[in-house]
Amino acid sequence: MTLQTIDRAKTKILRQANEAFRAFGYTDLTMAKLAEVCGLSRRGLYHHYKNKEEVFRAGLRLNNVEDFYAGDVAAKAALARGANAVDVIADWLDARFGNTRRNIGAMANGRDLNDAAFRLASDIMIEISYESNRRLTELVIELVGRGEIKLRAGVTAEKIGRMLGDGARGVNQARPPIPNSLIGQHYRDITEAILFGSVTLG
Repeated sequence: MTLQTIDRAKTKILRQANEAFRAFGYTDLTMAKLAEVCGLSRRGLYHHYKNKEEVFRAGLRLNNVEDFYAGDVAAKAALARGANAVDVIADWLDARFGNTRRNIGAMANGRDLNDAAFRLASDIMIEISYESNRRLTELVIELVGRGEIKLRAGVTAEKIGRMLGDGARGVNQARPPIPNSLIGQHYRDITEAILFGSVTLG
């Protein structure tokens, strides 16, 4: 499953809405305030979205589409500079997840937004998990194809992609939260642990 394409006409509204959620949190933000931040009347906002939850869900989807793109760009840049497999994957994880986690960790309303995402959009969160695993699997396949790593007998790229995705989600939802300054290192650590338990160097 891949993430659905976001309606381009709504992208500007959703980016402004996401800024409003970051500033006010989910719980305390009203549709009136949301419309104001988006530069719309309440009626104008209701023309596009029937309620605050629908705006939040659409904004979450947009954020993740953009974060997947950022991860892919980071991995390509790492490959272009000749980085090793651990760095390529860790760079993907940090660009895909790390910036969001650091932003949420720095927000007064971060916990509220995180809780709202799992409460109101668990279906999207599951979809995102599958997509993360799929892209990580493709990245492992590319690294194998480039001769950077070799899979051990009985280990599949899909298994490694799933373990990397599970590990990253563990970092993201750790309690107590991992300090912002250490998030990138934690992605690198789990990548190293998973790869060295599953592959030999090419």
